[in-house]
Amino acid sequence: MSRIQGWQTGVLVLAGLVVAGCSSSTTGTPTAAEHTSNQTSTAASRSASSPSAGAGPSLAPRVANPKNLRGQDACQLLTPQQQAELTFTKPGEKGTSIFGESECDWSNDNLRIYLALDTKRRGLEETYLRKERFPDFTPSTVAGYPAVRTGLNVRLKSCRVDLGVADDQVLYISFSHHSAGRNPEYEDPCGFAEKVGKMVLDNLPPTR
Repeated sequence: MSRIQGWQTGVLVLAGLVVAGCSSSTTGTPTAAEHTSNQTSTAASRSASSPSAGAGPSLAPRVANPKNLRGQDACQLLTPQQQAELTFTKPGEKGTSIFGESECDWSNDNLRIYLALDTKRRGLEETYLRKERFPDFTPSTVAGYPAVRTGLNVRLKSCRVDLGVADDQVLYISFSHHSAGRNPEYEDPCGFAEKVGKMVLDNLPPTR
């Protein structure tokens, strides 16, 4: 169950990749109140009815130089120096995402960044298989790696980016800008989320 509180709209964004009947174009993380162990079990059981992995040619671009997210601690994906550059003075808050893998949430008066690993399914293909559920589905690249902008909210200055680090591994990056922030980069929330993705890629080992 996630320990992250407050991003209530995020339950639909991430759960939409697990349960075919759910979708959202906003960004964030599940709340503990909304995700009981029973709901998580239900989502997991429904995921078995999703399109199977060999149902046809891949929709998502292939990853030319795959990196390895498996077994990583999401809160260690950014170095202390990178966290300081992003204006964080406290460690990220660890949690377990609805995918049963590591997640981390950093927040201060300026911004909020959330990272979640998904290494047990089909990588970025999961996003492409449900592209119609994201009104703002926009393919992108981050340092040569395929990505999709799926959660842009101009009014809230927030964005989610799904970053394919290997053909079967994806990193979800959510960014939101608080009113106290004055960095011009915050005005492009998707671009800033991709900047964070580039930082993570620099730290990841290659897949062996």
